[in-house]
Amino acid sequence: MALGEKIAEEKGKLTGMSIKSIGPEGVTIDANFVGETQGFGRFPSGRGMATATILQGPKTSRSTGQGVFVTKDGESIPSHMSAIGKGVGDRRKSVCIVTFSTLSQKYAWMNESLFLADMSFSSDLSEYSSTLYEWK
Repeated sequence: MALGEKIAEEKGKLTGMSIKSIGPEGVTIDANFVGETQGFGRFPSGRGMATATILQGPKTSRSTGQGVFVTKDGESIPSHMSAIGKGVGDRRKSVCIVTFSTLSQKYAWMNESLFLADMSFSSDLSEYSSTLYEWK
């Protein structure tokens, strides 16, 4: 599997969280995040916000989410993501598959691509950093 080129880095914060349920598989949480993205090459810089539903189990987590990425030139690009993660030391690490769907002609190429995000969260999920790759 070739990750392709690094196309963006993002740093962000948790803006809200609520517990949806507690069960035998773990705790299900809805979490809202906002972050600043530095794009490289053809990937734009901008600001993203997302909501994720996270099932935090004893050893691993699974999550799905959706968001909107707003480029510096004002284009709004919806996104969908699916991730799996685990604890690593005092942080949570996740790998995330991201897709975008935009009507923008300028960024239409993003609709045709799959992206992988290597994510790292503080143990309380309050802060995160992410490196985004275009999957080749």
